Order: sequence, then C-alpha cells, then structure tokens
Amino acid sequence: MTKKPKPRWWKPLWIAILFLTIASGFVSYFLLNVSLERTVSAVALTFFCIGIAYYIRVKPSMRVNRALYILLGITPLGFVLSVAYALFIGRYVTGWLWGWFNIIVTIGILIASAFIGDWIGKRRSYQLPLSL
Repeated sequence: MTKKPKPRWWKPLWIAILFLTIASGFVSYFLLNVSLERTVSAVALTFFCIGIAYYIRVKPSMRVNRALYILLGITPLGFVLSVAYALFIGRYVTGWLWGWFNIIVTIGILIASAFIGDWIGKRRSYQLPLSL
C-alpha cells in the first residue's frame, strides 16, 4: 500500500488549532471572567487532546490503531450495553450477592465489547477511517 502525500493545508491546520486554543484561553480568562486555574487546566487538557489527535492522524502505528479499535469497542458498545443491563435487568435484582453478580456481568460486557472492537479492527487491518 502506497502512502498518499499530505495535503498542503495539513501543517497550517495544526498550527491554527494551537493558536485558536491559546486565543480561546485568553478570551475565557479576560472577557468571560473564568478563573485562571480553570482556564489553564482547560487549555492544558485541550493541548493534550490535540497531541493525541496529531499522533493518531500524523504518525499512525499498528499498536495505537489497535488500542483505538479496542477503546472504540468498549466506549460506545460496551457502555450502551452496560447501561441497558443496569437499567432493565439490574433494577429488579436486589441483595448483596446480586450486586456482585451485576458488577461481574457489567465487567464481562465491557470485556466482550473490547473483543468485538478488536475483531472489527482486525477485519479492517487496523486502518482508521479517513486515514492518510
């Protein structure tokens, strides 16, 4: 598989995202009167997320893509099934022993959904959608 060249706007996009993050930090602190601690922590978290996105999109690797497929299996599928189990089945079961049973079933649902995410990733050769 040959690598496609990155578009011309790729590098300016990441630079613009960083400058917009810094500008939004200044706006939130000076104009919206958000506390300095909250502003700095929000900008730091945003920089962290931008770094992860940059790493995923610009320097993809098989290990990172596999971890993303596993997390994407756990997050939407496992979370939805766990909440559905807790709301519909877990509501009617009470008692100390049944509480542990519900926890074990929920963990089992999350593990099974991680395997489903890995299986989907394996079928796609761990290539992320829209990856360059």
